[in-house]
Amino acid sequence: GQLLEHVRTEYPDFVNRILDDEGNLQRFVNIFLDDEDVRFLGGLNTELEEGQIVSIVPAVAGGYT
Repeated sequence: GQLLEHVRTEYPDFVNRILDDEGNLQRFVNIFLDDEDVRFLGGLNTELEEGQIVSIVPAVAGGYT
């Protein structure tokens, strides 16, 4: 999709780190278009519009034991 192609163009090696072997977004990676999680939009097929902000955020986990 347009979102994935944009990321691939800007950061070609990075795409391999955020996708699994089947080409799906890794569970620990969140991509936001403006303030919306792309999983609730069109996923990696989400259409981009001029001026929108794409944020790629790895999940952070941890805790107290």
